[in-house]
Amino acid sequence: MMVSLFLLVVIALVVTAAAIRGSWRGARPTSSGESLLGPDAVTSSRPGPARDGRGRRPEGLAADLERWRAAGLVTDEQVHSILAFTAPPPRSATRPSRSGVIAEAVGYVGAILAVVGLGLIVARYWSDLHTPVRLAGGALVALGLVVAGALVPEDAPARRRLRWSLWLAGTAAVGLVTVVAVRAALAAPRPETVVLVTALAVGLASGLLWRGRTRPVQAATTLGALVTALGALSRLVGTPTAMAVGVWLGALALLALGIARRVPARPVAEVVGAISLYAGVVMFLNVSPGAGGLLSVAGALALLGVVASPRVHLGRAELALLTATGAVVLAQSAAPTLFYFDERAGLVTGGLVWLVGASAILLGATMPMRAPRLAQWAGAVATLGGAALVAGQYPSHAPIIGALTAVGLLVLGTRPGGLGESLIGALGLLVNVPWLIVRFFPGEVRAPLVTLITGALFVALALVLNHERIRGRGGSARHGRVRH
Repeated sequence: MMVSLFLLVVIALVVTAAAIRGSWRGARPTSSGESLLGPDAVTSSRPGPARDGRGRRPEGLAADLERWRAAGLVTDEQVHSILAFTAPPPRSATRPSRSGVIAEAVGYVGAILAVVGLGLIVARYWSDLHTPVRLAGGALVALGLVVAGALVPEDAPARRRLRWSLWLAGTAAVGLVTVVAVRAALAAPRPETVVLVTALAVGLASGLLWRGRTRPVQAATTLGALVTALGALSRLVGTPTAMAVGVWLGALALLALGIARRVPARPVAEVVGAISLYAGVVMFLNVSPGAGGLLSVAGALALLGVVASPRVHLGRAELALLTATGAVVLAQSAAPTLFYFDERAGLVTGGLVWLVGASAILLGATMPMRAPRLAQWAGAVATLGGAALVAGQYPSHAPIIGALTAVGLLVLGTRPGGLGESLIGALGLLVNVPWLIVRFFPGEVRAPLVTLITGALFVALALVLNHERIRGRGGSARHGRVRH
């Protein structure tokens, strides 16, 4: 009974795809050698200025050209060139078919119904089936989906998407068959072994269906399966940390190959690499918050460094994807990693973060990059954060270092265009000066002193902002005088 139901599902898919293909086949345009304008019509894809408003050649043009040729004003070749240039564009035999989107929707509905029905059958009878029946049923479903996808042409976007979706379902069926086969072949296989063999099978099937063509769904399945297989292999021969390292290295490899234009379907490789990088970071933070956190932060900073470098040619979509990936990974991994090390070595951790921030300010001010101001502002925030991390080991030294850092940022903000550093430095003073007062001035005088100092800092901040505004106006006026 189960084999019959499997066969019915497969036959229904194949017949539906064949019917759709037959309905599409009748809507093909005529070949390049045919024309609805007759055998004497001259076809050309270039628009000609001598046509009328409807694209037709003026009736008197041929007679004029004949008179000019007889008078010796133009040659035979020039006549033929003018006639070819002014000829109307070729027209197809039929209008473009709009049934593609409808057929795509019908195909999706049919595939969903088939999968739901198959799932219900499997849930009801799976435990009663023997292994050969399970393998045969899954193989028939996979073969039916692949054949159904192959019968759908790729001459329109809707049809391409339908083919890719059917093939995606087919590769999922291949994965199911592989899981059943591995568990049947091995007595008690490790989960990593099952994942490794299944990922290799899915990657191989998707790769054969991809074969370098423009098929993003199959490309994503192939590359994702390879990263999954690398992680499973790393876990099979090592520890959970090794698995995270495998996924992390696979993700960085995909990103590097995509950025260097060394892989087909480059956008797909970068998207899969970005998702895999985030997955590797989550694994790292769960199994090894120390070393894994450092590698995660290093990977995020390297990715942001590539984005900031003007020597790397990236499109807008790539910039957005890589920037978002680097920012999300850094936000995910920086805080837990810093807190992990701050509990053990607050001075060293805070000092390293402070040095990284100072380096970012220096690089933003001296090196060419896409967003130098953003690098300087991020570096300013990092220096204040590094000073605060010192409190994990030396709570009395942290506000002193933070206040000195804030003053340094205010000094840097006196340069042209340094308003960002001024604001960040002022905020640093607003945090660190009250912290200093609380640490070193206990007693009743603490509250009024904090209020007094905070008010004075706000007044100083207002003066800094006003000075920046006046300086900006003066610079604009000077530039205006130079232009005139």
